Amino acid sequence: MRIPLPPSFHFDRVVRSHGWYNLAPFAYDPKAGELRTRVAGGELRFRARDGHLEARGDLPARELRRAASRIFSLDLDLAGFDEALSGEPALRDALRRGAGRMLRAPTMFEDAVKMLFTTNCSWEATRGMVDRLIALAGKDGAFPGPDAVAAISPATLARRVRCGYRASSLSRFARRVARGRLDLGTWERRDASAEDVREAILEEHGFGPYAAEGLMRILGRHEYFAIDSWVRMKYRKLHPGPAKSVDRAIARRYARFGGHKGLALWLELTADWHGEDRESED
Repeated sequence: MRIPLPPSFHFDRVVRSHGWYNLAPFAYDPKAGELRTRVAGGELRFRARDGHLEARGDLPARELRRAASRIFSLDLDLAGFDEALSGEPALRDALRRGAGRMLRAPTMFEDAVKMLFTTNCSWEATRGMVDRLIALAGKDGAFPGPDAVAAISPATLARRVRCGYRASSLSRFARRVARGRLDLGTWERRDASAEDVREAILEEHGFGPYAAEGLMRILGRHEYFAIDSWVRMKYRKLHPGPAKSVDRAIARRYARFGGHKGLALWLELTADWHGEDRESED
C-alpha cells in the first residue's frame, strides 16, 4: 500500500521523534529506512519512497491504512504551529524539515502502557518491563491487548514483568479497558479540550501529570510540557540558570506559543537528535 505523505514529512525524524522506536515490538533499521512492528495480525513494515509511505502487512487494507496513519501521526495539521513560528527561524526550519510529528504505537492502549512504564525509572528499566510484558502476555511478539493483560493478576504482573508499584495500576487500567468501562478513543478526540483530556487521563490510577502530558504530546496535543528530569536537565544545558526555577523558566519562555508551547519546547530540546545532513524523503 502507498499512502501520500503531507508536505515536509521526514520518515527518520518522525520515527526518532521520541524513544518509542527503541521499544519492542518496534524495530528500526535506519540504513534501510524501514520501521517494523508487530500486531495481532502479524508484522507491519513501513518506509518512505517518492512522497509516499509504503505500508506492508497482513491486515485488511482499511486497518493497515488506519495503523499507518496513527503510527506516523498523519492526521495532524501543523499549519497553525508554522504560523506561530514567524519570529523563530530555527524552530520553523525544524518543523519544515519534518520534525513535529510524533511516533505512536498502533493502539492507544500500547501508548498508555508504555508511558506508564516510563514513570520514575530509567530508560533501560522501561525497556525491560516492555520486553517482559510482551513475553508474558503478547502473541507472536506483538504487544498484548487489554484482554490479555486483564487476565493476569497484579501479583503475577509484579513478579513476571518486574514493574513494581505499576503492576496494580496496569492491571486496573487493562481491566477497565477490557470491560468497556474506559473508552480510550475519548482521549484521542480532537474536539475535546486539552484540559478535559488531561483530567480524564489523570483519573486513571498511576497516571500522574507527566504521564498524562506525555501521552498528550504523542497525540499531538501540545498545550502542556510533560516536564520530567530529562527535560529539566536538557533545558538547563541549553539555558543555564538555577535548577530550582527551571519549571518557571520553561513556562515563561514558551508561553507565547499558546497551544503549541509543548511542541516548541520539544523541538528545541531535541534539535541535536536530527543531523542537518539527512535529506527529506518527501
